[in-house]
Order: sequence, then structure tokens, then C-alpha cells
Amino acid sequence: MPEHNATSIGSWERLPPEETRQGIKAAAAEMGGLVRTTLGPVGVDKMIVRRMDDDRLRTFITNDGVAIIEEFEGETDHPIANQFIHLAEAHEDELGDGTTTMTLLASELATAGIDLIEEGVPPAAVVDGFSIGAQRTLEVWDEIGIPVADTPQPMSRGSFDESKLEQIAHCGMTNGRQGEWRLEELSSDVVEAVLRAWEPQRGTVHLGYVSIEAIPGGDAGASELIPGTLHPYEPMAGNKHLPVDGGVLVIEGSLEPRSIRANVTISGDYDGSLGGLGDDASTIADAVAQSNADAVFVTGDVTAAIGTELATRGIVCFRNVKESDLERLSRVTGATIRGPVTPTAPGRLDDCGRGQVRLRDAEGDKTWLEVTAPDGLEPRSLGFVVRGGTESTAAETRRRIKVGLNAVRAAVKRPVALPGGGAAELEAARAVTDLAPKFDGREQLAIERFGAVLESLPRTLARNAAHDPIDAMAELRARHDAGHGRAGIDANGRLVNDVVAESDALDAQLVRTSCLTRSVEFTNSLLTIDGVVFNTAPPFDPDEVPTPRRGMR
Repeated sequence: MPEHNATSIGSWERLPPEETRQGIKAAAAEMGGLVRTTLGPVGVDKMIVRRMDDDRLRTFITNDGVAIIEEFEGETDHPIANQFIHLAEAHEDELGDGTTTMTLLASELATAGIDLIEEGVPPAAVVDGFSIGAQRTLEVWDEIGIPVADTPQPMSRGSFDESKLEQIAHCGMTNGRQGEWRLEELSSDVVEAVLRAWEPQRGTVHLGYVSIEAIPGGDAGASELIPGTLHPYEPMAGNKHLPVDGGVLVIEGSLEPRSIRANVTISGDYDGSLGGLGDDASTIADAVAQSNADAVFVTGDVTAAIGTELATRGIVCFRNVKESDLERLSRVTGATIRGPVTPTAPGRLDDCGRGQVRLRDAEGDKTWLEVTAPDGLEPRSLGFVVRGGTESTAAETRRRIKVGLNAVRAAVKRPVALPGGGAAELEAARAVTDLAPKFDGREQLAIERFGAVLESLPRTLARNAAHDPIDAMAELRARHDAGHGRAGIDANGRLVNDVVAESDALDAQLVRTSCLTRSVEFTNSLLTIDGVVFNTAPPFDPDEVPTPRRGMR
């Protein structure tokens, strides 16, 4: 923030309202500028180059808004820039889609709001006007919403229009462009994975049940959905027994002999009947074998002796399995997650699920463990094997598939979609502009400016598609006035009457409404700030505290 006009009170300094507003405006413009050219199907990429602590340069190329913004976390001490970073991260954590749109909206709203205040509109009137504009936008989006299910609260898969969900997946992964990364071929797989992770009784979609592993080699079109899950685990013993098609036991805990916890002396003839003192590798392996398991997955440690004993019984063992992976294994195989196996608490037939376990080669010497459901059984968890010619390409494919999954999840949680390509914003901007004259002068100005901010998104799409933004906006407004409510910019950058029909430009309504409400609430909180007070004192150093003289209290 600027400091040259700051006033001081002790070790505290205060910026006047004018400089505070300019600091907010400058930060908002800078954060929006970071991602503006990446918006839309013909947006460009950014190359991020960062010097690491060991003086190496880390470089990656992306058009992912949150990936760009997060690079500045911890690298800037600007308070408003940090607020933008936290806003983007919160939205990404909750929805995983639409972060670029939300950042641009917040940037444009903050800039417009500061301009209005500098023109003499009181902050309270700007906040009210923006809130009224947002409410009208939400009403319009409810009116033009496109149902993706035959009921607002679907309880079965058959209620969904899966073709529309596939459009949302395609738009999320590729912005609707055909042939880009060949990911449109995976749209149905993305929908399948989300619906398998859907729990209608609880109204949630737990994407943690969908594993995604990026493996270099091949192209994105070679990615596939498997009826199971992929893990970077290797067997501790019993490799020769792989592949396995049989019983699967999942254990939360460890497999190891009980330790002798007391100082005792055993005299006379010991017959092995002293409970825990008789537990050893052989007896624990026998206890596991009672479940008829062919493969055992354990979250804790397994001693080498027990692993060897299990292998001699034809059981392959995997240890140090993540608890989240254990849940997926249970959903794939139908196994019950149970506690440690001991001679007094042996494995049971009811604990065991069934599955196919095999090692899968990847690039170089790396292998992956693939666990799939047996033929005829539909698993409740699926896995994506994501391919790419290089490690960075595979990682980008993985990111795009995650965006597609998040977009479909949002549509399953609220089964309504909106036309993309700027069409929804243009339709709402018309309604907001029509509403503005019904309010007094100051609020009217803020409502009109809110409508202009909504139009900034299709304007940016037009500019990124190499259109003259003024001409493009005039033509799009004329098409909406003529009744083409889905007119916008398609995946190839053309101005069309129906972006949904032309290029699958269909977005989950939940994502768009969240983008809007978050950006408005965030902006309104900034517009009521009239000054910054900050402490300029050096950090407290306990070594510099003087020692009190004798007799002082």
C-alpha cells in the first residue's frame, strides 16, 4: 500500500481513505489481470517461472486460474492481494471449478465500486446497488436454468439426463472444444465416476472415492476409467501370487506380535497357553488365513516375519496403506474395514470382500497396483488412469479431469445448468439494466454499473477470441433483444445464437451462483473500508528486553 501520505501514531501508521481506495483498486486490477487472458476456450496460457530456495527455477505452463493465483501465496505482503488469494482458494476448495470467473468478477466489481465512490456515491449505496443487482441476476438464472434431472432432488440415477451431464463434463474439461486433448471421449466416464460416488440419501458426492493417477506415456485419449482403484503400493512378500482374483481383507491397524508389557519370569514347562505371550508370526498368519483372504491391505506396519508367513499361505500383503485408500478398497471389493487380526480376534469370512489385484507397469521401473471389482459386481468407487506423453502433460490431463469431475458433482448436487459462453451473464445484464430506473439516483448508478460488470465476462471472451469487443457486445445484445437468450461466444470463438447447441457450453448453475455471491460479498466487504491502520514496530525480540533492577516490580 502507498505510504508517503500515511499519518503516524506511535508505532502505528494510518493511510487516508483516498490512498486506501487506490490501493484496493490497484490490487484488484492486478489480480484480475493475472487471469483475464486465460478465460474461455480460446484463452491463452501463462508460463510461471519461480526461483526455489535451492536457486533452481521451477517452470510450468497453465491456464488454470487458481494455479496462477496460488503462486503468489506467501510471496506478497499486500493485504488486498492476499485477500484475493484466500478468496480463490476457498472457492477452489469447495467447488473446484469457476475460480477464474469468480476472480474476474471480484476484480471488476471492486474496480467499479471504487470508481463509484470516487464519483461521489456513498459506499452504502454502492453496496446496496450491487446486492440488488446480484439478487436480480440470481432470479434470472433461476428463470433460464436448464434442468439436468426430472426432479429438483433426484434419488436415483435414472432421474438424470446423462447427456446434459456429459455436456457439463466436456465444457469443464475442454471449454467445449472438440479434439482438445481428446478429453471429450472421457465425458461419459467422468459422469459415471461422479454418479458412483453420489450418495443421494446424504445429498453428497464424495470425490475422494474416485482415484486419479497420472502416468506418463501415451496421449490424453488413452486415459481410461477402471472399475476399481490404482495405488502406488508394492507387496512386501508373495509377489509370485499376483495377480490375485479372490478374497480381499482390509485392516485398520497393524499386524505384529503383541509385545510383552510386564517384567515376568516364566518357569517350568510352557505350553503356549499364556494368551498374548503365545502370539507369533505363524499364529497371526493363521488368524488372517481364517478369512479365506488372498490379499491383505493394512494401514499400519506388518513385520517381515508375518509377511513371509502370509506368503507361505498364498496370501499377498500390502502395508502402510493410507486410510483414505482403505475406504476406496472397501467400496471396490465390498470388504468390511476391521481392526487388527489376532489369534483371539481372527479374520472372518464376513470380513472379506472380493476383487482382482494385479501389478501394472508404468513408465520406467515404476509399477502401480490395480485393484478392481470382480466380474459382475458394480463397485462404488472408480479410478482414472490418466495418460500423457510427458509427466507435465499427464499432470495437466489429470487437472482437467478433476475440473470435469467437480463440474458434474456441482450439477448432481443442484441439478440445474446455465448456458456458458457469456450467454447467462448477457441475459442477466439486460434484466439488471431494466431494473435500475426503478431506484433512486445513487442506487440506480450502482445497479447499472453492476450490469456493466456482468457484461465484462462476455466482453473478455470476445477479446480473447480476437473480436473487437465493442462490436461483439453490440451484436450479442441485439441477439438477446431478439429473443436468443443463449446467444454467446462458442468454443471456436464464433458469435452464435445458441452456445449450448453449438459447442456444449453448459455450466453447473451451482458453480456460477457461487462465483457471483462470493465475489459480491467479497467486494462489498472491501468497499466499506475507509482506511488502513498498520503497525510499523519491529518484531518483538525477547533478548532485547532489559533486565529489571532489584526492587522493581
